[in-house]
Amino acid sequence: MEVMVTFNVSTDLDVANGARGHIVDIVLDAREEMSTVPSLTKMLQYPPLYILVRMIRTKADPLPGLLETGVLPITPMMRTFTVVTASGNKVTVTRQQLPVTPAYAFMGYRSQAQTIEHCIIDLSTPPTGTLTAFNAYVALSWSRRRNTVRLSLRDFDEHLFTHHPSEHLRIEDERLDALDKRSKKKREEAITQRALT
Repeated sequence: MEVMVTFNVSTDLDVANGARGHIVDIVLDAREEMSTVPSLTKMLQYPPLYILVRMIRTKADPLPGLLETGVLPITPMMRTFTVVTASGNKVTVTRQQLPVTPAYAFMGYRSQAQTIEHCIIDLSTPPTGTLTAFNAYVALSWSRRRNTVRLSLRDFDEHLFTHHPSEHLRIEDERLDALDKRSKKKREEAITQRALT
């Protein structure tokens, strides 16, 4: 199963928020009761001790005892946070979970600076917020070739690509273009003036 890391586990080894890989093995807690009946699902009483993930990209050296390069253990992480109940009471919650999520679909901010070989890009308006030309550019630049990208155009707003993405940026572009033309004209006048003298 392909997974994405959801926390900066070890940034120096490229095991950081947004890094992707494939689960190679799941090592269960020794207290887990093993059923003798084969099943596709298993309800766990305890978090796994760790999972082995073959990272798509990592700087890690091969670990002793593992045959494959790029396979790293990822252990559950414990986090504590406070929530306020409807009655106004503060409750402290501690949870332990693996810092990974399935990586079959994800948002643009999770995939920045990644190359995704084959992708389907959904350009529909998100339920919250808006989709900008900048978001679309990030998504359209994920793959190396245009024949490995497919677009989902349901609820597609053509205004996304037919209008300038930012009025402020358009005005600034026009200002810089006019400045460039004035500078070029002054350079040409100065060259002409030098040639005449």
